[in-house]
Amino acid sequence: MYRFPRLWSNIAKRHVGSQAAAVQQSSQANQFSKLNSGLKVATSHENSPAARVVLLVNTGTRDDASSTLGLTHCLQTCAGLTATKNTAFLTTQLLSSLGADLEVTATRDHIFYNLSCYATAAQELVLDVLVPAVLGAKFPWWEIRDMSTARMRYHKACAENDPIYVLMEAAHKASFRGNFGQPVLSPDYMIGKHTSEMLSDRFQSSFTPDNMVLAATGITQGALEEIGSAVESIATGSSSSATRSKPDFVSSEVHVQKPGALVHAALSFEGVALNDKDAIALAVLQHTMGTGCNIKRGSGLANGVVNSAVENATNGVFTTSAYSVNYTDCGLFGLSIIAPPDNISSVVSATAAECEKIATQGIDQNAVEGGKQRLKAAILMENESGAGAADIAVQASTLDAVSSPAQIASLVDSVSAQYLAAVAQRVLSGKKSLATVGPSYNGPFVQEL
Repeated sequence: MYRFPRLWSNIAKRHVGSQAAAVQQSSQANQFSKLNSGLKVATSHENSPAARVVLLVNTGTRDDASSTLGLTHCLQTCAGLTATKNTAFLTTQLLSSLGADLEVTATRDHIFYNLSCYATAAQELVLDVLVPAVLGAKFPWWEIRDMSTARMRYHKACAENDPIYVLMEAAHKASFRGNFGQPVLSPDYMIGKHTSEMLSDRFQSSFTPDNMVLAATGITQGALEEIGSAVESIATGSSSSATRSKPDFVSSEVHVQKPGALVHAALSFEGVALNDKDAIALAVLQHTMGTGCNIKRGSGLANGVVNSAVENATNGVFTTSAYSVNYTDCGLFGLSIIAPPDNISSVVSATAAECEKIATQGIDQNAVEGGKQRLKAAILMENESGAGAADIAVQASTLDAVSSPAQIASLVDSVSAQYLAAVAQRVLSGKKSLATVGPSYNGPFVQEL
């Protein structure tokens, strides 16, 4: 069956394995190769009983033109519709009969086609279902009208009820100019306006072997390279030569007024790209500042340095959680803050003051060590979940290499308090943006921070 997962999930967590710069790759645990066509192939955990296969395409909402906003979202919802080899009904039945699951996720940088299945059926499913459904898509106009449009409206209805999704989209709009600040989901006025010709043009220009990555867990490198050869023979688009320009970070604010008992705020700074040398240190800074509580119904006030500092400076109920969202050529670092309307201004001001203190004075060595331990735990737990195929796909796409969790953990251990202080000064001393969701009629406002 098809499941379109929540697109507003924590991108930083999903890509935490991709935050390593070029390191020596392990020939036993992870393997990487590039076929003659330019298609990148990567594998990990070959002996896993469950297989996850990811076909990553380097196209996302940042590539939507002003006249085709939401086209990536439409491409996502068209997955599994009538293709050259299979109908939508047959694709669904093949997945169900073999106990498989196909998820399609769109981000600002990529589209992920994620197939989960038993390892023994993986090769058959990829060749007979995944590859034909993605690379043989026909985009019939009647299916776009009857099915894709309904799926897009359903996604919007679900997403707009999630304040975290709305907040992060507002944070991007406040932080970036151009298409990068546009939401991942299609604007309402464009739903139903995308045509077969628009989809076919994007497909021809982006779904080319040199613009894709095939990654998997539970499959050997040799078997996946054979599948890659089938991808090469089916892909019909011309070689991709489009270049992206790095989005400009701007200091602005966006306020989404909604009724409710709480206000969600995002205080954001310019982060770093996935392949930046400071990406690991910034991830350590994120966990040192605090990423929320891992204990159910726990306060999390002792988890990181920001919550405890804000608690001493304010009176009231609140919570903060740091985030680090990394893209191929830029990033967004900041803190998500939740508090009642009467307290939100004072809590955001106290959070901004603590960020300024960290930028000028650094962080205590013991707090840094705690942040490093929490980051390593997050990396290893993510690896245990078996969801590593998307991680290695992004690594292969961005770095042309694949790093193991042990290698990344070693890089985390190498971050010193002095190095972290320099990275904190670089990021937290720069321009800031502010986004709020909820009844924030009385502030906060970015010029007051």
